[in-house]
Amino acid sequence: MKKILILLCPLMLVGCGALSSLNQEKLLSAGTNIATSLSITDAQVAQMCSEYMVYQDSLNTIAADNSPYAVRLNKLVKNIKGAENLNLNFKVYQTDEVNAFACGDGSIRVYSGLMDAMTDEEVFAVIGHEIGHLKHADTKNMMKQAYQTAALKDAIGAISPTLEKLTQSQLAAIAVAYGEAQFSQKQEFAADEEAFNICVANDYSPYAMYNSLNKLIQMAGSSSSSTVSKVTQMFSTHPDSATRAARVKEMADKYVANQK
Repeated sequence: MKKILILLCPLMLVGCGALSSLNQEKLLSAGTNIATSLSITDAQVAQMCSEYMVYQDSLNTIAADNSPYAVRLNKLVKNIKGAENLNLNFKVYQTDEVNAFACGDGSIRVYSGLMDAMTDEEVFAVIGHEIGHLKHADTKNMMKQAYQTAALKDAIGAISPTLEKLTQSQLAAIAVAYGEAQFSQKQEFAADEEAFNICVANDYSPYAMYNSLNKLIQMAGSSSSSTVSKVTQMFSTHPDSATRAARVKEMADKYVANQK
């Protein structure tokens, strides 16, 4: 109900005169495309994710397969346990930014800045966290939400309801909305737990996820560098970041205690 009310808000405001400068034709178009965005299928979302990743890859410098970053990443994710039902693909974006993200088509992108800042087990934990979001379909839902947000702005720029082929401008609008979207506390907790389980299943330290969270908290608190990017904010400046870290540490403590 809350999402529906938010989506209807601009149309309700028209009756109050807040958007009186917009003509009726544009508003009708916006309403049509909002309705379309609410009814898109899983297959359309999957197609959108694939197109989005082609778009994102085109905007970034991808580490060559024989580069130290790509070799290191491929070694980390080779024969990974705990993600058998996912069609994963990995690439390294060469940039100083501390970042990583997943998309609903199974793509996981790790930034070289994050790899520079973290140990192998910490990088693996971040990857495990992203796999958690994929396993729970969080990334697909976020992509759908991003499309709905872009469709909501149809009054100033049309979004095609067909989804046969997204244009560059549409992909750019979706990319902005996707980048601004946030996972819920429940989703983050669940992804943290998946990361913990995947680390243990692959013989990494049960404290790997805790260590990665703690390192990002420290980075966010001590650095003013522009390289500390959105993933640092997501992991470290979120109001519940300390709770998340403590929760993962508690899981690790219990696991270690049960091994004795």
